[in-house]
Amino acid sequence: MKALLLLLAMVVLPLYIAAQELYNPARSYNYFIREAKASDNNDTRIVVNEKGDTTLVAHYKLQHSLNNSLQEFTKVFKGTPFFKNGWYKGKLSAKSGQDVTFLMAYNIEQNVLYIVKNAGADAVAIRPDEFTIEGHTFRKYDNVFLETLYLRKNILLKGYDCVLSSRFTDKTGYEPSGGDAGYEGEFRKSHKFFTIQDDMLQVVSTGRKALQSFPKTQRPVLEQFVKQNNLNLKTEAGLIELFRYYDTL
Repeated sequence: MKALLLLLAMVVLPLYIAAQELYNPARSYNYFIREAKASDNNDTRIVVNEKGDTTLVAHYKLQHSLNNSLQEFTKVFKGTPFFKNGWYKGKLSAKSGQDVTFLMAYNIEQNVLYIVKNAGADAVAIRPDEFTIEGHTFRKYDNVFLETLYLRKNILLKGYDCVLSSRFTDKTGYEPSGGDAGYEGEFRKSHKFFTIQDDMLQVVSTGRKALQSFPKTQRPVLEQFVKQNNLNLKTEAGLIELFRYYDTL
């Protein structure tokens, strides 16, 4: 229950992102999600701490109606739910066919894109059919955003996932000061690769199992190509080269 309340609170929090995280590093920005109508009593910042960890720092102000008291507290989470941990320049395609530039933050955990046109505007949460952020193009497949890595006769896609792993145990005061003990939880990101076969999304395994995504008659030729070129099929670059070669057969 605590985790659910925390996630809901984080969605409606105004987002303040440290200047070095932004496309324009000379300015500081305050962002509010207009749809949530959140009041300006909480803020969330992306901070790189002294250990070099990228963290999400959430500061809360809670007004208690019974005793009319104000409680303030801060929670620090390791990692962030955002793609590349910040706001970046990106673009959307307008109905006219022209690209429109925005400052964007893609929340992988919520599968939502935040956009803002200028520093004085509120951030808006949207789920477009396609967007490009920091040179990475995402399209919506089965209501999920997938990045296009390769597209010719065949297609290679990359899907991202993010889960907040919270710490539910009560603190005793004797926790070690190092490591991850100072965090309330951690945003853990992962990814998978996909292709489309018979109009259906299919998972592309990594390593030698990647060859199973191709017809059996072509696998010996593909395996020879992998060996001759010393491709590492556990990497994104190796899979892209494999799909590119397959399109030449």
